[in-house]
Amino acid sequence: MATVTKLDNGLKVILKQIPGATAVSVWIGYHIGSRNERPGMTGSTHWVEHMLFKGGGKLKKGDIDLLIGRLGGKLNAFTDTDFTAYFETVPADAFDTALFIEAERMRNAAFEQKEFESERTVVISEREGAENMPEFVAEEELWSNAFHIHPYHWLPIGWKQDLQRLDRDTMYRHYLRYYAPNNAAMVVVGGFDEAAIMEKIRQRFGGFKPEQPPEPMNLKEPPQMGERRSVIRKPGSLDHIFAGWHIPEFSHDDTPKLAMLSAVLAGWRGYHPFAAIGWQPRSNRLYKALVEAKLAIDVTCRAEVKIDPGLLVSHVAVRSGVPPEKAERVLFNEIEKIKQKPPAKVELDVARTQIRAWSGFENDGVTYQGMITTFFEMAGGFEKYDHTISAVDRVTAKDIQDVARKYLTENNRTVVHFLAEEVKA
Repeated sequence: MATVTKLDNGLKVILKQIPGATAVSVWIGYHIGSRNERPGMTGSTHWVEHMLFKGGGKLKKGDIDLLIGRLGGKLNAFTDTDFTAYFETVPADAFDTALFIEAERMRNAAFEQKEFESERTVVISEREGAENMPEFVAEEELWSNAFHIHPYHWLPIGWKQDLQRLDRDTMYRHYLRYYAPNNAAMVVVGGFDEAAIMEKIRQRFGGFKPEQPPEPMNLKEPPQMGERRSVIRKPGSLDHIFAGWHIPEFSHDDTPKLAMLSAVLAGWRGYHPFAAIGWQPRSNRLYKALVEAKLAIDVTCRAEVKIDPGLLVSHVAVRSGVPPEKAERVLFNEIEKIKQKPPAKVELDVARTQIRAWSGFENDGVTYQGMITTFFEMAGGFEKYDHTISAVDRVTAKDIQDVARKYLTENNRTVVHFLAEEVKA
């Protein structure tokens, strides 16, 4: 069970006490992601994340890594479309070090001009490195083609031309506007005394003044009225197919049904992609139809967790020598089959087992628990994660058939083919 407290300045604090745990994971999420950007400043939120490792206030450059490293702890940060999150996992008796770091980050980042320009090279290099990966190129094309109005049109890394032009003062104002206590949620998981840690949190964060709440992001993507297609030709070793269908926001009642549909089609790899690296579920329709049939080396299907309506995305890594059109035809045929005939009971049982097993894995240890709680709090409320996991038990075969018919239509579909060209010597 979690204890939720809201400070007078608006900071939401979620405490999940684990008696006997020897570590504490401190997470803080900000309601600021690439969906809050606009053309001309794409990538700015991710850049701000980088700058918050550069010191400010009582922290000098390099202090954050040094402080956590000395404790044998770990730390990281993530920028998504809907939020930015930071964390430190440390020994239980050192939790105040993590609170100190996050308090300095919240209001006291330096944004020194020299460091800002140095980081420009870093974020542009990160962007250029991603452009060498077919999956990134194809997925970026997918989202930019599927969304014409909503800011999901661009990925958190931003467009290169914006990264080349952004200036320090614009970025600093962006930071001050969104990195405020009333635009954040803190999650603490592990072994701690609740009263003691709340006292420290009030000491560290209670004095920060709230900012004027950002205006709501009211852009809505209009319904897609027909299939959209793109073809990309770049050097690579394999062809790739990405297909995306518009689906509702995570808080929608259809989310558990879409989770089960994804699991029946391509197996479940968890809600967080980092946890699933190297895992390839095989007891599902698309694996049997594409991988076992020697048409692909991997196939995935996932319903994205978004504040606003997003996409259900399927990715096929096409086996060398196989025409992409053939693999695509099999992919869409399998989807049509599920529309025509509901999945069998054994498929539902396997899907539920996978989702429940992954839920256990995603909550294994204080760091993962902090991550899941923070990510879903940012997506509309951390309680919705448990609700979604428990709701899969009530999803019927007809429910799965219904959402497939409702969302996985040709007119609601965006398709990208990445066609690998031979690398020239």
